[in-house]
Amino acid sequence: MNFPNYNARDFGSDFGGAGHGSVAELTKAIQAGAITGMQTANQLLTHEPLKIESVEWTVRSLEFRMEDVKLWNEIPKMVASNTVEEYVMLESYGADGGGFYREGEMAKFVDSKYYRSYANVKYLQVAGNVTLQAQYVKSYVDALLKETENKTMWLIRNASRYLTYGDDRIVPEEWRGLFAQHGNYGTDVVYSSFDQYMKSDVLVDMRGKIVTQQTIENAANVIKYKYGRADSFYAPPKVNLALSQSYQDMLRAQTGDKAVPGIYGNQVKELVTNNGTVHIKEDIFMSKPDPKYVGQPAPSVDVPNPPSAFAAALTTADAESKFAAGETWTGELGTVFYAISAVNRFGESPLVASHATNKITLAAGLSVDLVFARAASGPETTGFIIYRSLVTSATNSANVPFYPLFRISEAQHTAGYDGGAANTVRDRNRFLPNTQEAFLTEAKEEIFSFKQLAPISKLNMGVVAPSSQFLMFMWGTPMLYAPKKMVRFINIGDRPIAS
Repeated sequence: MNFPNYNARDFGSDFGGAGHGSVAELTKAIQAGAITGMQTANQLLTHEPLKIESVEWTVRSLEFRMEDVKLWNEIPKMVASNTVEEYVMLESYGADGGGFYREGEMAKFVDSKYYRSYANVKYLQVAGNVTLQAQYVKSYVDALLKETENKTMWLIRNASRYLTYGDDRIVPEEWRGLFAQHGNYGTDVVYSSFDQYMKSDVLVDMRGKIVTQQTIENAANVIKYKYGRADSFYAPPKVNLALSQSYQDMLRAQTGDKAVPGIYGNQVKELVTNNGTVHIKEDIFMSKPDPKYVGQPAPSVDVPNPPSAFAAALTTADAESKFAAGETWTGELGTVFYAISAVNRFGESPLVASHATNKITLAAGLSVDLVFARAASGPETTGFIIYRSLVTSATNSANVPFYPLFRISEAQHTAGYDGGAANTVRDRNRFLPNTQEAFLTEAKEEIFSFKQLAPISKLNMGVVAPSSQFLMFMWGTPMLYAPKKMVRFINIGDRPIAS
């Protein structure tokens, strides 16, 4: 028997090689490689085509989880019996004053005061479609079941957002959310004007400062004088983060009956106020939208066309202006850009911004008039969103982030908004860019609820193709019965504590 000559320099003659220096031609060891199975198609390889794909047996969700949903889960759910839900509120047991009479004298009649209000049921729904092939093939998840779950979460996400910020005066198909009901004015019975609402004691303007325990305690006292007992503070995560950070200067060591040596920091979950315990509830869906940029595309072809190019100009002295020197947060004076978008029930148009030549220098005691017109053609426009940048030295608005200030309806724009003339929107700096909103209330069904004509439901649709088509829907409306037992906070800053 002949054995290979391992000492020879020419390995080729014994290993079937091609001669001297053919080590590179040796057959490689069977290897797994660093490519996926799909990348091995039509290639002559070793072990790579035999690999099982390393997909975990669970689908990782990159969106929210149910523990992120707070307000929607906690708002009392009640049954609706009509597409227009009405309710009657007892406003007063009778006028104050008097009540004492002389001997034998007949008392005067005093009328109790009631008022009737209503909210229209709105229809939040989404369709799903899963082919039969997707249902037949082996998969890590049941395609139809998972898609039903996904559409349910889609409904909950949108319900959570519109529960506070929806406004059917701007987009008629939306709910009238809690904030819109809180600020009813004009023909409604609560406030005679927008200005009266903005100056009411149930609206707290933080002017860029963070919410503190004292802020919440003062608001709870306002509710107490309205015969309420505040027990829940709902806010975006940034607001609650700043509230917790406000205690860091004071805590040098963990205190309390749950203190653990070596563990520092705190999360404020409850505040004991003079009017009772307030639970701190964090709801990420109450966060204001992220800033937008010029050039971002529209989400749908059904959204309105952008408004016509507009002019922005400072007014003369305005007694109601809230532009003031010394505000060092987002309302500081300086040069800014404005932008506007149009909205309808399908979404929001791209932004139209003021260019460098129209950059505005904010001044104390003055306001800004924005003159623009809706697009002459295209899908229907029902409202507009007003945006403003932070104070900036930029000379071009192309890469400047714009923050939403407020929304208005097409009717408000036509009539003139907040002191502006017809087709003019006046910005009096009532709302600051890059801030948040929150509210304090008594979380009971006597204060607010969600009336459901139909809770989250699934409707299988007719088969017209080899696929399963279905509709997920919820029909209902939020109801705020006692707006004066809710305190709304606006223009909340989230500036971290200086180190």
